[in-house]
Amino acid sequence: MHQISIDLEIILSGKWHSGSGEGGFLTDRLIRRDSRNRPYVPASTLRGVVREQCERLSRTLELPKCSDPHSRDGKCHQPVSHLRSPVDQLFGTKYTPSTLFFQDAKLQEQPLVSTMTINRTAMYRALGTGRDKHLFQTEYANSAVLGTKIRGWHEDLATLDEESLPVGYVLLLLGLQSVDRLGGDKSTGKGSCELQVNNVVYNQQTWSWEEWTSNIQDNLELWDDILEMEGI
Repeated sequence: MHQISIDLEIILSGKWHSGSGEGGFLTDRLIRRDSRNRPYVPASTLRGVVREQCERLSRTLELPKCSDPHSRDGKCHQPVSHLRSPVDQLFGTKYTPSTLFFQDAKLQEQPLVSTMTINRTAMYRALGTGRDKHLFQTEYANSAVLGTKIRGWHEDLATLDEESLPVGYVLLLLGLQSVDRLGGDKSTGKGSCELQVNNVVYNQQTWSWEEWTSNIQDNLELWDDILEMEGI
C-alpha cells in the first residue's frame, strides 16, 4: 500500500477567475464563492489542471500512454494493477475510480480579497477582431494565497522497493511544480500562479520539498529499470 499526503499553497500573483457558471444583474460571469462569500478554486478545477500537466510530462518522458476515455477497446476496464500508464494509476480511468483526492483551494488567514469587473468582447480567433454585439462583463479576484491538500491511497504503483519513490508520485510532484496558470481566461494571461508544496508525507514519513526534489533526478534515472521490472 502506498499513501501520500501533500499540503500546498497556490500563490496567485494577478487577476484570476474561477467561474461559477452563473451571472448577475450587472455581471455576466461571476466568480465562484464559498459559504463565507470568499473566492476559491474548486477541487475539480485543480485536479483537471494537475492531470493535464502530468499527461504532458508523461509524453515528454516517453512513459506509457494513458488510456483514451472515449476508446471502446476495453483497456479502460482493466484493474489498476494492469494499467500501464502512471497517469491512469493516479487519476483512474473512465471505469476505474481514482483514489487520489483533492480538496477545494481556499483563502488562508488574510484580509478578504477584492474583486473587480472588466468589460470584454467576444473575439473571432482567426481574424483577431471583436464580434458585433458580444460585449460581456467578467468578475475577477485580485492576487491571493490559497491553501489546499491532496491525499492518495494506492495499492499498485510501479516502484523498485518499499523505500523508493513510486513513479506516479514523482510524476504528481513534478506536475504540481509545473502548473503556472489556473482558472478561466488563461489564454488571455489571467490566473498566473505558483504552486508551493509545504509538506509531503509518504507512508507516514515526512519529507520536506527540498528532500523530495534532491531525490527526483535519482528516481527518474530508475524509471527504465522500474518499467522493465513491471513489464511495462
